[in-house]
Amino acid sequence: MYGIIKKIILFFSPYANFFEWTVDKFFQNIKSTDSIFTVKKKLESLMQHNLIVVNIWLEKKFKGYLYLTKKTRKKMYKDTEKIVKKLNNFISEDTVKIDNVLNAMANAGLQTSYGNEEKILYLAQIMAFLKPGKYYHYISTSSFGKLLRNPDQEKLEGDCNQIVTLYIYLYSLKFPITDLDIKLLPEHVCLYFKGIDIECTSGEFAKYKDYDNILPSTEIISTNLLDLHDFREDVQRISERTFVKSAQLAYAISSLKSFVAKNLNIAYRNLGIAALKSNNFDTAIFYFSKTDDRESLITAYKNAAIYYSNSNNFNKAEFYADKSEDYTFKNELKKSIASKQYNELVKTVAQIKTTDQAKQNKYTYQKMLDLAQKIGDESLINNIRDILKKIS
Repeated sequence: MYGIIKKIILFFSPYANFFEWTVDKFFQNIKSTDSIFTVKKKLESLMQHNLIVVNIWLEKKFKGYLYLTKKTRKKMYKDTEKIVKKLNNFISEDTVKIDNVLNAMANAGLQTSYGNEEKILYLAQIMAFLKPGKYYHYISTSSFGKLLRNPDQEKLEGDCNQIVTLYIYLYSLKFPITDLDIKLLPEHVCLYFKGIDIECTSGEFAKYKDYDNILPSTEIISTNLLDLHDFREDVQRISERTFVKSAQLAYAISSLKSFVAKNLNIAYRNLGIAALKSNNFDTAIFYFSKTDDRESLITAYKNAAIYYSNSNNFNKAEFYADKSEDYTFKNELKKSIASKQYNELVKTVAQIKTTDQAKQNKYTYQKMLDLAQKIGDESLINNIRDILKKIS
C-alpha cells in the first residue's frame, strides 16, 4: 500500500524518482555559511548513491535546460543503465590486461602503490570503453544530456567536466568515490587517482606538471555549477534567487573559496539589481551590502530616496538620503523636499485675504520661513519675514 501511495505522489510531483526529491531537498537547505565538512560528507553520500541523478538535477535546477523534462530525465536514467550494461559486457570480454595497463603507466612516467591493481584495472577498463571512437566523442561546452544516450543508437558526447563526472559515476558502482580526486588545469579538468592523471577526454594516462589544484571528487559538482551553458541548448530564464542559490552551493562545497566567492558576489549583485528595478529597495540594499560593490549600494540608497521623495514620503526619503553618505546628494534632496513642502503651504495661504486670517495662520508662515531657510532662497526668507512682522 505504501509503495502505491509513493507512486501516486511521484506521478504528480516534478521529480522523475524519489532520489531526485532527496537531492533537491539537500540543495534547498544548503547555505553559504554551512560547515563545508558537513555539506561535503552529505554530498559525498549522495554522489556515491547516484552521481548521475545528482548532476542531472543540478543541470535542470540551476542551468534551466528546457530539454530536461521529467520524461527526458527518466529516459536518461534508463540510458545510463544501458551504458553500465554495455561497460560490463565490455569488461567481461577481458580485453584489458593489468600488465598492459601497468606498462602503459610506466611509459607515461607513472607509478602506483601496491594494492591498487584492481582499482587501476577497473579505471583502465572504463578508459578503454570510453576512449574516443566507438562510444564516446569529445565536444566542448556540452550539456550532460548528450553524454547519457543509448550507446547502441548514438555516440556519447561530452566535455571534460561531463566525461569526468561519468567516470566518477562508473567508478562509484564498484569503489568509493573518495578514492578519486580531480585535477584542475587551465581551462580543463582531469581525473586524478593516487598520483595518476587520467585524461578522460582521450581515455589515456597522463602526467600534468602544470596545474592549478587537486581537489576531492565532490568538487566536480561545483566545477559543473560554474561551467558555461551549452550554447546549443534552449534554456529557460533562471531567476536571480536560483542563481544565488547555485553560487551559494558552489561556495559551500568548494575549497577554492576565493574563486567561487567571485561568483557569489556576482549573484548577489544581480539579485540586488533585479530588486532595484522592482523598487524593492530594502531587498536591493540587503544584497548589495553582501557584495564589494559599494557604488551599487549607494545607488540603491539614492534611488530609494528619490522614489520616496516623489511619493511624498519625505521621512523615508530623508532616511535613505542620509544612508547614502553623499553630502551633496543629501543636501540637494532635502532642498527639493523643502521646496515641495513650501509649495504645498503656499497653496494653503493663497486663500488668505485679510490680516486677521493671516494672524490665524501664523504657524503656517513660521513653517514656511523654516522651509525657505532650508531651501536657502533669500528672497523667500525676506518675504516671509516681512509677513510675520506685519502680523506679530
